[in-house]
Amino acid sequence: MLNKTFCATLLACHCFVLSTQAQRTPIDSLAADPAFTFALGQYHLYLDPEPSLYRGPQYVEYDYLLKKGQPWFGDGQMHQGQIRYDSILYAGLSLSYDEVTDQVVINDPYESYKIALISELISQFTIGNHLFVRLTDSLNPSAPKNGFYEQLYKGRTTLLKKEKKNIRKDESSEKEGVTQYILSNTSWYLKKGNVYYPVDNKTLVLTALSDKNKELKAYIRNNDPDLKRDKDNALIKILTWYDNQK
Repeated sequence: MLNKTFCATLLACHCFVLSTQAQRTPIDSLAADPAFTFALGQYHLYLDPEPSLYRGPQYVEYDYLLKKGQPWFGDGQMHQGQIRYDSILYAGLSLSYDEVTDQVVINDPYESYKIALISELISQFTIGNHLFVRLTDSLNPSAPKNGFYEQLYKGRTTLLKKEKKNIRKDESSEKEGVTQYILSNTSWYLKKGNVYYPVDNKTLVLTALSDKNKELKAYIRNNDPDLKRDKDNALIKILTWYDNQK
């Protein structure tokens, strides 16, 4: 009990020191801090299963077959990742992300059912090498809707991607009855300073980076980033170039 109290106290003190940094630092950077890693490991060791993690309602599985598409990020399987949940970092979790309900899902401690974590308690999480952050900047008129966004790039500027999926019904076939399928819509946002800009096409990119408009046009003309078929990498290259101009 004494060791448990000591570890919890040590972790709490270290988290207090890093609390401001933790809200804006990628998970991997914080996890690399040796003191933090030690305190976190001891804390998790003495709380197994951890009541602070396994909070949230039971995840409601889809009780019907989708004719086309699936609601998950990626291939629909659970993958190893990390999550900062209620200011505590948890590593080595199997998790998935439902892009229809905007929920992060984990197994219960005994893998009997799935738990939908409380979104408001999640600041960021990873699935494989994909980092997601939660936006809660609702008072900023330029900010996109609150929720989880994949952070593709972070330098002087930040590039965010939002893939939103919706379930649609098709009642056109009388023989098959009502069938359901997934529609997916993807948007990209650039954060420069405290302002968010949609950057879904070349025109919007040029508008967002208008202070380097002439130079950017020349860069795009000479390097031909593929903004139609490979928008993720094209935008990353453009922002890397733009940040270096500063």
